Amino acid sequence: MKINIRLKAIGKRKPILELHPRIIPDNLTTVEDLIATLVLENVREYNAKPVDAPMFQFLTEEAYADALHIGKVSFNDRKNEKQQDEQQAIDNALQAFRDGIYRVLINETEVQPGEKIQLNEEDILTFIRLTMLAGRKF
Repeated sequence: MKINIRLKAIGKRKPILELHPRIIPDNLTTVEDLIATLVLENVREYNAKPVDAPMFQFLTEEAYADALHIGKVSFNDRKNEKQQDEQQAIDNALQAFRDGIYRVLINETEVQPGEKIQLNEEDILTFIRLTMLAGRKF
């Protein structure tokens, strides 16, 4: 099933509200299942990135324009060679959700921990981070 994800963080100068299409399984029944599925996908995507960028990497004009629109120009590599643990990432994301660090909305309706969900094609999921985190490298 195709859904759209929208991200927002309190305290950011530029809100990131554009829609990011994702394909998810049809059998997700709780908000925790949804979060676990999305986190697992993101961890696997991160772990698949190359550890170091090639010596002569460059950005195309199109990639540069896309990066400027998002607000971060990078080569999309990672510096840490350690693979991230999938289960630990899921546990952290679920704990943060239960602790109220971020909220989840399906279309315009907020969902609570433990709540059953019914997703439809082209639904919009909004994740709102409510705390400002320290230590991020820009």
